[in-house]
Amino acid sequence: MNGYQRLNDIKINHFDNILGCFSNLCSLSMSILFPECLFGRIYELAGFGECFFGCFKIFIIQLMINLSFTIFILNNTLNNIYDNNINNKISNCTINYDCHHYNYTKIFNNNCLIDDIKICSCLVDPLLEKCHYEKNISIYSYNSLIILSFIYFMIHIIINGCYYGHYRTKLSIKYNILHNSRYDMFVHALPCVHQLSLCQEYNTVSRLEIEPVYAVNFY
Repeated sequence: MNGYQRLNDIKINHFDNILGCFSNLCSLSMSILFPECLFGRIYELAGFGECFFGCFKIFIIQLMINLSFTIFILNNTLNNIYDNNINNKISNCTINYDCHHYNYTKIFNNNCLIDDIKICSCLVDPLLEKCHYEKNISIYSYNSLIILSFIYFMIHIIINGCYYGHYRTKLSIKYNILHNSRYDMFVHALPCVHQLSLCQEYNTVSRLEIEPVYAVNFY
């Protein structure tokens, strides 16, 4: 059987210094601007498969997450536009001083009934529309965009930690690099540190691939 393997009991490897990335501006700039592409190069250099497939897998995962949250945010934006249109109708009506005096809270608490509430006729339709809109609103709220953004951020860093951390562990096992599986996930979950870790992995694999390997004889 033809094959080569680093002898674990002879050579223990280490990742390059993470701050050493600043000495290789090419890989550092790629990790910042195109981290998926740099991962693809690591994927191919380490012999896990073609660069395209390594890049494509994480790109598809991120695309599905982005599309899901884009739909939520777009829906929320359309609802806000609709709400603003209703408020514009109310503002146009309240130009008349006599129409300024109305109690929207009372209408809202009265289950959107205004039969016994005296308001200007031009306010009836927009206030009912506004009341029903706010009554029927479910997961959307005035702070929903902030909440959705926070959830997206948390999911994004968890996905990064799990996916890239998994392959950092695989690299460590293949090249006999001292590592900690939980640390592997942690460094890729942190923004900015994630990019530096990719650069570190690329520089380390590049260095180890050009070092001489020890031949293993199989009998």
